[in-house]
Amino acid sequence: MAGLGAATVATRPFQWIAPRSDFEALRASIKGSLILPVDGGYDRARRVWSFNPHTDARPAAIVRCADANDVVKSVTFAREQSLELAVRGGGHDILGASTCEGGLVVDLSAMKRVDIDPSRRHAHVGPGVLSGELKAAAVPFDVAPVLGCNPSVGVGGLTLGGGIGWFLGTHGAACDNLVSAAIVTADGALLRASADSNADLYWAIRGGGGNFGVATELELQLHPVGNVVGGVVAFRPKDIRPFLRFYRSYMKAAPDALTVELSIFADPDPTIWAMVCWSGEPKSGLRVLEPLRRIESPVADTVEVVPWARFLAHMPQRTMLQTPNTYWRGGSLSELSDTAIDKFASSIERAPAGWQLGIGHYMHGRICQVPPAATPFRRTVGQSTNFISSSWGDPADADAHMRWVDSTWEELHRVSQTGTYVNYLSESSEAAVRASYGDHYARLATIKHRYDPDNVFHRNRNIRPA
Repeated sequence: MAGLGAATVATRPFQWIAPRSDFEALRASIKGSLILPVDGGYDRARRVWSFNPHTDARPAAIVRCADANDVVKSVTFAREQSLELAVRGGGHDILGASTCEGGLVVDLSAMKRVDIDPSRRHAHVGPGVLSGELKAAAVPFDVAPVLGCNPSVGVGGLTLGGGIGWFLGTHGAACDNLVSAAIVTADGALLRASADSNADLYWAIRGGGGNFGVATELELQLHPVGNVVGGVVAFRPKDIRPFLRFYRSYMKAAPDALTVELSIFADPDPTIWAMVCWSGEPKSGLRVLEPLRRIESPVADTVEVVPWARFLAHMPQRTMLQTPNTYWRGGSLSELSDTAIDKFASSIERAPAGWQLGIGHYMHGRICQVPPAATPFRRTVGQSTNFISSSWGDPADADAHMRWVDSTWEELHRVSQTGTYVNYLSESSEAAVRASYGDHYARLATIKHRYDPDNVFHRNRNIRPA
């Protein structure tokens, strides 16, 4: 499989760009702001989280929307002017799909509304809210949302693509906890999607990504949370293979309340951080964690019984580093086989400075008990995700860093026997998207045709209209 190395430069097709006067008319019609290439702050506004030669795009304009009406006007404008359309929430997309060359970026980052209904344990959330922001907003009510582990990821994109995090074993995926959503469709309509309204759209957006429209509000189920057992157990092994084999067997026997995410990086020698969250009864959690904490002498162990708020505040975030330039790719493994473990280990031997590997999202418990047909998000017991990341400061170093990421990803991809979790899907081919959705793809394509027959929303893991 061909890599996506920095030496490969795509030839961009010519795209007609609307006259400046039309953009000024759009600027005058919205409550938010319009950023053009001549405006101050443009270079900062166009950057996505994973910024590298592949995602260094220059859109014709960026609309920083203030409300759903701004989104409607922006989508309508892009269609009328035949502009490529990209949608950005947190901007973490692995392929940089939240930006585009010469088109219009609908930037939702300013739509930060969070309303907590403690009696129903629901949250109404704007699409610009980040995972950490929503978690913090829910803390005073002793409840928590079901989201990912990284606090800087956008709630909207995470949830629409599935969403796997600390509570996967006890409360499922983020999309399982989506009660309803407001969606701006390709024709500029603002629809409510729920079990009782536009039920087909509601089914599709719980794992189908941004294929069906722009989410301008999400209503999420929250769950009671008190003390958790959490922290980091850090190791500096001479060889990561024995530890990864232990991790494989340990997670196979893991109770539903346990999530362990691994981050492997140089400090300066290869170091493993096992980031732990136990959401069940604390004494049981401490007992379950004993084998992990004594597998070998840790260089650090911060695991303790703590209130959820303290866990959020003190859990170090090494889910992925970011410097001025970052490139990452992800994948899924049906099992952490000996072959895959060897691939991880050998990749470290040739890794450039700034490298990082991640292994986690081990599927077990509640996330795998949801009926397969309930959502398009696929779940298989024992499946896990991984990411390969590298960061650098000097642009001249890009090629070496990106080649390492690509070669490691390709080796792991060859031993994968499962479709990739959509939020980690690092290739945009139709075959890869079909593999991720499996038997759900045909139904998703039919719904796509109903709500976006012209495939306006195609900067995603695209499901083509049937």
